[in-house]
Amino acid sequence: MIGGTILGALVVALVGYSIATAPASLPGRSPLYAFNPDDVGRTEQKAWAAYYYRQWPQLFDLMLRVIRSAFGLSLPQAVYASYLNTQAQIVWARQGAQDGLAEAYMLTFYEYIREPVGGQYDSHKAAELEVKWWAVHRNRDQYPDHSALAQALAATYAEVYQMPAERMLPAGEARAAAMDLSDQWIREGKDPNSPLLSQIADLLVQSYRSLSDAVAQPS
Repeated sequence: MIGGTILGALVVALVGYSIATAPASLPGRSPLYAFNPDDVGRTEQKAWAAYYYRQWPQLFDLMLRVIRSAFGLSLPQAVYASYLNTQAQIVWARQGAQDGLAEAYMLTFYEYIREPVGGQYDSHKAAELEVKWWAVHRNRDQYPDHSALAQALAATYAEVYQMPAERMLPAGEARAAAMDLSDQWIREGKDPNSPLLSQIADLLVQSYRSLSDAVAQPS
């Protein structure tokens, strides 16, 4: 049962985080813009692997780390936000866009974190764009290259960070390239020792560095 699985992961995560220090962030920035690209990128790679292994408790734990680092939330705030995000991903893995449930979870996620992080985005639009890039990635056979995915990612970033989409495209390109390698890793059998995993992590770090540079510029 999904709820019980997440509850068990929650207990484990809280025990671990009770002795953990606050995540590293860049000084002089508000929470939405202060994420550490290296921390977020390398942890997200592990979260991707947990998703494709269908290791839902591990995914929750890793999303807790990613979301706390990416948005500067307090531990209680990050726990609930991570629950929403993980549930959305589990639903997407099992049924895709059917019934709109994954998007509904992401809507609640974006609405919940908007005030704590100082976001100015439209929660409905952010959730819609988030799930749209999920759909573009799932249906990659419809696109000749990863440009559509990069643009979908850039559009999501543009809404969340309230910046021009073209400024976000380098971050979208690097993240889409990471997904290309992730897809290759899946096709090759999801070897936990594959050298592709470190390459994916490097591209995600590159993506978040590009994003960090973009949001540091005046809009």
